Amino acid sequence: MKPCTSQPCIAVFAKHKTTANQAAWKAVVDLLVQHHYPVLVCDSVLNARNRSKALQDAIGYRFEPMETLAKQADIAVILGGDGTFLGVARALAHRGIPLIGINQGRLGFLTDIRQDDIDPVLIRTLQGARHIEARHILQGTLLEEGSNPIEQLAVNDVVISRGIVGGMVELRVSVDERWMYDLRADGLIISTPTGSTAYALSAHGPIIHPSLQGILIVPVAPHALTNRPIALPIESVLDIEVIGGKQTGVHFDMQTNHRARIGTRVKIQVAPQPLTLWHPKNYDYFAMLRKKLHWSAQPTDVGQQTRGLRESSTRLTK
Repeated sequence: MKPCTSQPCIAVFAKHKTTANQAAWKAVVDLLVQHHYPVLVCDSVLNARNRSKALQDAIGYRFEPMETLAKQADIAVILGGDGTFLGVARALAHRGIPLIGINQGRLGFLTDIRQDDIDPVLIRTLQGARHIEARHILQGTLLEEGSNPIEQLAVNDVVISRGIVGGMVELRVSVDERWMYDLRADGLIISTPTGSTAYALSAHGPIIHPSLQGILIVPVAPHALTNRPIALPIESVLDIEVIGGKQTGVHFDMQTNHRARIGTRVKIQVAPQPLTLWHPKNYDYFAMLRKKLHWSAQPTDVGQQTRGLRESSTRLTK
């Protein structure tokens, strides 16, 4: 049961068992406690070296496993890169908990508060100065004769790809029970608009604004050059059957992986529960793209990491 309090319970997540990141998440926790928020910290941040001292120093907050945080938290604050954010988002997706990202990674398409902006941007975001966004995610089901169905979620994408032995994967793709095409390629990416700036982008897929409702299909190095990316309606149901290839793999956000034999089918559709993201009030999607992808920069300027708008601290409002 949640403790009785007028303030929402905040769950704090950080990169697993990395002592170097302890100061960062501890600073966030101290700030939240200072503002009288009940705080839970995911115990995955603890390792053998820092566990005893961290437990002893935990004043005003406590460490709990993911299962407890998913039940008790009202809001999740995630420190790390997009990979850390994706892992936590998938674990909490069934709860509909709002997510706030603090960037400790390289690009940070999903984690948009800078570390040097945490105070006061994080508190202002929690107090209501925020931009709220709902983003749909994918639900995939692996169907294999003789085995129980396996269900997984993907915030960015589901990728079906060839194995390490070489050769191409061969897939039969159907949409809403209608055959679309047979594909021979290195792989196939089924992406959300959120994932359109991830692997799909490097495979020459288009960037899709996250407010658009749809599913993006992007072939990876197709044998037939006429196989091009295509965007489908959000209510589409994809059925992808493995009809050839060796050591074919099915990957969900490149974090959960499964082997697929010939005859394995992967059914993909939009999950019923979207993610809720809380951005700082001045969040600007296009400013984020300019910053991360170096739009408007001259070729000689691309290496300058300070170029572009600061995504969380520009024009802060009181």
